[in-house]
Amino acid sequence: MQEKKMKITFWGVRGSRPVPGKETVVYGGNTPCVTVKAGETLIILDAGTGICNLGNSLAETRKKVKAHIFITHTHWDHIQGFPFFTPAYLPDNEFYLYGQGKLDHTFSNLMRGQMIFPHFPVQIDKMKADIRLTEISTGERLEIEENLFISTIHNNHPGGCLSYRIDYGDKSCCYLTDTEHYSCIDAYLHELAAGADAIIYDSNFTDAEYEGTNEYNSKIGWGHSTWQEGIKLARAAGVSQLIFFHHATHRTDNELFQIEKEAKTIFKNCQAAAEGGSIVV
Repeated sequence: MQEKKMKITFWGVRGSRPVPGKETVVYGGNTPCVTVKAGETLIILDAGTGICNLGNSLAETRKKVKAHIFITHTHWDHIQGFPFFTPAYLPDNEFYLYGQGKLDHTFSNLMRGQMIFPHFPVQIDKMKADIRLTEISTGERLEIEENLFISTIHNNHPGGCLSYRIDYGDKSCCYLTDTEHYSCIDAYLHELAAGADAIIYDSNFTDAEYEGTNEYNSKIGWGHSTWQEGIKLARAAGVSQLIFFHHATHRTDNELFQIEKEAKTIFKNCQAAAEGGSIVV
């Protein structure tokens, strides 16, 4: 029997807004988008500006594209690339979008909202691909293809957010971004991440930035975590590999390199996500 593997590729790793420039060329400046290739199935996590380069790459193959797109939440940095996702404009392609509704807004309306006039000249219904939007909530477990499961749990983030776990055979990875830690390990994230081969974790801040020490202003209540807390969760949950994600807009390549260097002295199998980079689990 062929061993089941997942290939994780990073197309956008930055939080809040895109930050192109000479200080972000190594790790990248696009907002969140990650692909997971499980067998022949393509899973896309978030549709920030990173999805634009992903779309161009898929379109260049001139092959039919079918993908499941899971949105953590509809803050701009996680959906702003979708209107520029080239494969969505090509007939015969199929995209299944999943996400949460908010208050009296359905997930479908939230995704459509950023593309209505006068915000954008093309509405979702005018895209030529077959696009289907499905509302999901916390605590669900979906079998999107045979023996390929997606589990959800809620995050500590303003307005709410979902984290995802992908299980494919005996392999697993988790996408845990836009979440703020507590004084103790988040029991829900701990349960979701337990025994995972890899977790992608919101490491927007350092402890000093988050707590407001060393002349920083406190970021408590902003809805994001630190790389140090990511290590605590990875250890507690028995995770094999930790990837720092949702890099702060002010974080330079050199700063991320230094964070990686320091973090590896505490938790050896960790790294900062970089655009274009891939790992296989």
